[in-house]
Amino acid sequence: MTGALLLALVLLLFGLFSQLQPPLTGTAPSGVTALSYSAFVDQVKAGKVLAVVLQDRSMYGLLTSSSTPAGQPPSSQASTTEIRAWSRSISANANYSGWASAQSQVQTFDPARQIYTRLPAEGDPQLMPLLSEKHVFVTILPPASNPLWLQLLWRLLPVVVIGLIVTLMAFSLRNPRPLRALDERIARMSRSRARRFEKQSGATERKAEGSARSNNGGSLAEVSGGGSNGLAGRMGQARVKTAPPVTFADVAGIDEVRAELEEIVEFLRSPERFKRLGARIPRGALLVGPPGTGKTLLAKAVAGEAGVPFFSISASEFVEMFVGVGASRVRDLFAEARKSAPCVIFIDEIDAVGRKRGARVFSNEERDQTLNQLLVELDGFNEREAVIVLAATNRVDILDRALLRPGRFDRTITVSLPDRAGRQAILAVHTRQTPLHEDVDLERLARLTTGMSGADLANLVNEAALIAARRDLETVTQACFEEALARVQLGVLRPLVMSEQERRVIAYHEGGHALVAYHLPEADRVNWVTILPRGQSLGVTQFVSEEDRYNYSRERLMARIAVGLGGRVAEELIFGPERVTTGAENDLQVVTDLARRMVTRWGMSEQVGVIFADYGAEEASPVLSAASSRATGAALALEASPLGPASASARLLPTQAATATLARMQASATGLGRSFGAISTSLAALIDAEVQRILSEGRELARSILSTHCDQLHRLAAALLEREHLNRAEFEALLQEAEA
Repeated sequence: MTGALLLALVLLLFGLFSQLQPPLTGTAPSGVTALSYSAFVDQVKAGKVLAVVLQDRSMYGLLTSSSTPAGQPPSSQASTTEIRAWSRSISANANYSGWASAQSQVQTFDPARQIYTRLPAEGDPQLMPLLSEKHVFVTILPPASNPLWLQLLWRLLPVVVIGLIVTLMAFSLRNPRPLRALDERIARMSRSRARRFEKQSGATERKAEGSARSNNGGSLAEVSGGGSNGLAGRMGQARVKTAPPVTFADVAGIDEVRAELEEIVEFLRSPERFKRLGARIPRGALLVGPPGTGKTLLAKAVAGEAGVPFFSISASEFVEMFVGVGASRVRDLFAEARKSAPCVIFIDEIDAVGRKRGARVFSNEERDQTLNQLLVELDGFNEREAVIVLAATNRVDILDRALLRPGRFDRTITVSLPDRAGRQAILAVHTRQTPLHEDVDLERLARLTTGMSGADLANLVNEAALIAARRDLETVTQACFEEALARVQLGVLRPLVMSEQERRVIAYHEGGHALVAYHLPEADRVNWVTILPRGQSLGVTQFVSEEDRYNYSRERLMARIAVGLGGRVAEELIFGPERVTTGAENDLQVVTDLARRMVTRWGMSEQVGVIFADYGAEEASPVLSAASSRATGAALALEASPLGPASASARLLPTQAATATLARMQASATGLGRSFGAISTSLAALIDAEVQRILSEGRELARSILSTHCDQLHRLAAALLEREHLNRAEFEALLQEAEA
């Protein structure tokens, strides 16, 4: 049957090629000027054309020489000989005969005398009478034909092509390995890329190609794929390799979250304990929290503690450019999980496929198909009672509502930033393998790192160890940790060369921040102040909160605004209103944002009242909101959101401070910076007036403090110009000495 089909294909191709004519390749000789047909006719009417050669629709013309009168026929034997020679050269060129000689003959004529055009498709019945009237010598050539070798090649081409096809098919039938490899690649594309972890016994480890080392009581092994019969089974036979186990002992600072997951692990270990009371295992748990809070680490701990197979995959691995691949991978993942039940599936960054359907500007059919298949597998007709799904995300606000309902994810576990005790416990975990000097105070470090996540603290310990190694120290000291903290939060020191006047302006600016904070009881304490450039800032005043705060009073917020405006007010008092600099740009941005939140979100304005009126970029565009948040955080100034860390007040370079406001400018340009659709124009004007009033109140508070303690400001600026850096003890001792 296959041979008959192949023969029919050969005959069909041969007949098709036989009906086709080879393309004509005749072209005008080089040096011929191409004209439009109307321009060619104008030349004939003007009597400037001596001879014409017609072949099919191609028309060549030879212009008269300067010695021949216009409109007169060629009279001399020399002109007739010239015309005939030119006609023969055109004929030779069109038919590919005597090419070299014809080309040489064409080159003997003046190129300016040779023209070429093409007749219209419908012809021109008035052309021949016009040529006769103007005494033009006309030569008509037969239709052009291709050379013999080109015709033979065109006839033999189908035979060559068919021969190649037959040869390739015969080779494929004799050696099916390439086809099998193609099938394997196609099948592998649709298979799940989840990594499988499981506790293995010693006998299984010895079978793992000798690459897995025995560990008393079993070890945590990673398997790159599942296995089954046939093709999928051959692909699933992957090498087993040991991985370092992670348990709940490695998780610190989030005890309440750990307790939630320990309960799920206990259900997998002893399901009878819960089933006797009618309880069922939770279908799934969604870990929600900021980046770096330990969501993935918790999943690894579950893998190490559960004692059942653990499948881990990133949601972005489901989506490919080919439609249907993502849904196929979801089906394959859950099919493998059901075979290995009881087990746990962990999907990291589930927002990559779980975004709200219909909320995107551009539709993504492949992502929607993947999400639909995921919804079916999570809670469809297929039973998965012994398969628990864990997922992690830091953007729960953009997840599809169908994904969050009970039955798919029964529990939403919030993994928040650690408090002071949690940060101390996390530091203790990460410094277990680090030799510490006796002066290291983890409790003080926990106070200095307010608002930092577990990943930030791990990076802090690593940076401190690198600094100690750079200094050839035997142990990591407290100074290494504080230097690492400044490096992480503010950047490295920059060797900028500044004039004495620039240094003096920066000293008074930073001194204004620090002095206002010192005299306001509700403000955070000054940890250190410097005029050394760090990262994007020219000078920095770092504050530290003595305790974690979760609620902020109006008095405390006004203190923050006054501290933020202290640098600008100090410049006005010392150098005058006309000589203030651009260094307060970031301070103004942050305090304005804080004042607007006080008015529109927290009801701290008597004129506006207790109303929520902040329908801004956070609600209108999550993308702009995230970009604005990153830009504000990168500025390293007073944090506008009181629920976040108050790290430092930084005097930014003008060009770099402009980068920090890019997201806000984009939001304003697109109309998303503040939406007036939900509030009236009069209310918006009232909000602006109240924001201005709060800023003026904070400015006057800072001015009152700096005017009263102007002598302390001068002493503080002089000390900064001399030492360039003051820690907390030096700063407080200096001001106490000035008060005395």
